[in-house]
Amino acid sequence: MGKTLITNVVMLANAGHKPLDTRIYYKEARSLVQSGYKVSIIIPHHEDFVNEGVAILSVPLPRKGWEQLVKCPWRIFKKAMKQPKDAVFHLHDSELLMVGIALKVFNRKVIYDAHEDTPLQISYQHWIPWIVKKPYTWFYRILEKIAGWWFDAIIVAEPVIAKYFPSRKVTLIRNFPISESFREIKNSQSSSLVYVGLLSKPRGLVEMLEAHRIASEKIPIEFILGGKFAPASLEKELLAKYRVNYRAWLPYNEMIATVFSSTVGIIVPHPIERYKTNYPVKLFEYMAAGKPVIASREGESAAFVIEAEAGILVDPLNVNEIAEAITRLISFPDEAKVMGARGRKLIFEKYNWEKESEKLIGLYRSL
Repeated sequence: MGKTLITNVVMLANAGHKPLDTRIYYKEARSLVQSGYKVSIIIPHHEDFVNEGVAILSVPLPRKGWEQLVKCPWRIFKKAMKQPKDAVFHLHDSELLMVGIALKVFNRKVIYDAHEDTPLQISYQHWIPWIVKKPYTWFYRILEKIAGWWFDAIIVAEPVIAKYFPSRKVTLIRNFPISESFREIKNSQSSSLVYVGLLSKPRGLVEMLEAHRIASEKIPIEFILGGKFAPASLEKELLAKYRVNYRAWLPYNEMIATVFSSTVGIIVPHPIERYKTNYPVKLFEYMAAGKPVIASREGESAAFVIEAEAGILVDPLNVNEIAEAITRLISFPDEAKVMGARGRKLIFEKYNWEKESEKLIGLYRSL
């Protein structure tokens, strides 16, 4: 007998994601629907709905932090067990590894999509008491070992994550931009700097704000910030001190419009291990929009900026160097446009979701 043709895909995501998450919904789910699969996403949300052929199946949102780790996975598992037995269950959170293991007990096909280096992430979580941090890290290492041995496939978003899993099970599917979303060129109307993403100190927020303040003393530059402050107390602390155009968390299409409306994209996380090996999707989205970038010279992502000569690399902890880069790109718009065009060309020709999605579809067809 030949292989049973898989037509149902059930994605599982925890409360850290929104139903229309960029990677889960806009990239993977829509690509699978376009290839003929029936796709649903089980996720904590306040209602069920269908969007572009993708069914969002909600479970109750957590009311307290611990519920995200305990109650939500249990609710997601119960709903998953009601889905077709021949579906592929595609996990998007390390918090749901126990759900995946339970599904394997019931002989379901399971894929784990590892977006981040979970053990390394845990080591940087200041809210976790130090006395439990090491056991917590090892607990997830054990879960990942079981996943690597038992699950049907492992997807990793970055090469560094692959080391935790058997190479025969791993498919690298990088989080590059959907080039079609950036097809229409919309030129900016003013001199502005943009950062969209998580707004935290480790991601260089203070350095970006201070560098913008220094650069603004020489030439007028608007700084557009889009994202969520972490911790939330940073919003009051920093917005009272620095002058910015704060847009809060932006839905996908609004994020793209905001990047297009800006002149220069910036992303300068601190040079800690988790960011040195990280592929920041916002860097590639700036490039896809044809924006010159100011990025950290530390870490693997710098190679993409160098390859295209798409911007200026800086010491992410040196505010004066960052300020000089801002001033240069705003003061010399012709040079900046050439850099932006080179970056855009590289994304459209080489580093885009359309190419990565071929690996996703190929993986599903192999199961």
